[in-house]
Amino acid sequence: MKVALFISGIVLVIALFIIVAGVRQRADKRDGHYLLNYLKHHKNWSLTVVRNGETLKSVREDEMLPLASAVKTIIAIEYAKQCREQTLDPSHSVSLEELERYYIPNTDGGAHEDWMAYSKDKGLLPGNSTTLENVVKGMIAFSSNANTDYLMDLLGVNEINGLLDDLSIEKHEALYPVVGALLIPTYLKMKGPSYTNDYIESKVKEMSKEEYIRIAQTVSQNLKEGEKGLYLENWHSSKRLDKIWSDRLTRSTTFEYATLMGKLNSKTFFQREIQERLDAVMEVLMESPINREWLMHAGQKGGSTEFLVTNAAYATDKEGNSTEIAIFTNELGAGEFEKISGSLNSFMLNILRDEDFRNKLKEL
Repeated sequence: MKVALFISGIVLVIALFIIVAGVRQRADKRDGHYLLNYLKHHKNWSLTVVRNGETLKSVREDEMLPLASAVKTIIAIEYAKQCREQTLDPSHSVSLEELERYYIPNTDGGAHEDWMAYSKDKGLLPGNSTTLENVVKGMIAFSSNANTDYLMDLLGVNEINGLLDDLSIEKHEALYPVVGALLIPTYLKMKGPSYTNDYIESKVKEMSKEEYIRIAQTVSQNLKEGEKGLYLENWHSSKRLDKIWSDRLTRSTTFEYATLMGKLNSKTFFQREIQERLDAVMEVLMESPINREWLMHAGQKGGSTEFLVTNAAYATDKEGNSTEIAIFTNELGAGEFEKISGSLNSFMLNILRDEDFRNKLKEL
């Protein structure tokens, strides 16, 4: 069973700048320039870059594009908000069994397994459980989809979507369970065993947004109630269904996400208690001593499917320069995904550290 799902944020952009494990950024500017050159010759992308409060570059920044795992930033903010309201306790113990109910093997690029390995290495899995904060960190730093759907149920989908208004985000579609949506074709196959592949593909593609979200929520509830085995036994997927799933992911714009990154970067928009909780889960890359040499703080959330790559990031360096970047790509052709995801880290670094590169970016 192999599905083009969100891959780990750490794998996707090598955790932005330098990964937590300490792998050093290669001194190879060709990677960053590959993406810059790609942007010059294609239009299947949007970009917003803000430097020290001023827009450095914006291209199609109001175009609605699928967010992939970048959307998980919204869930993290709602988590921090509920912690501040004392509805949640970040030290609350979460059973790994609860998370396992939402985990579909071989559908997240190893993200959930990577988080489990990291947590085990850090001694964060005592008694087959972990803290709620570490669950959120697994969603953000490693992009675990199982953790995401667990958190959406815990926090409340309505509460999460209500946060969009609180953040003054105008152009943003509703969030819904990620794994739940992935299993919609299987849900339909279970309801109609005689349905053909063509019928299921047509049904998933043409169903209204409301019905799509409703079924995703139903499936997520089924998983919570212990029905994962039934879905695995009846697993139904295809390349074309993967593409439909990717196309129907929650959409927003690079303008909205660059603005959101600015709120995180300022350290003044959110109340202190909320900001502290966000820093703990959004800024895992600051665990690297190399990053701490030149950065005051930085965070990011990226995501991908086989057909797109997205990333939204913020950083303030020790010279006081603040930068927010949001880049969304879509409709990637064969081979483009690997090249873009492989060059994104260098591209982001060059924006942060190379004035000549920033000038070339302005010329796009």
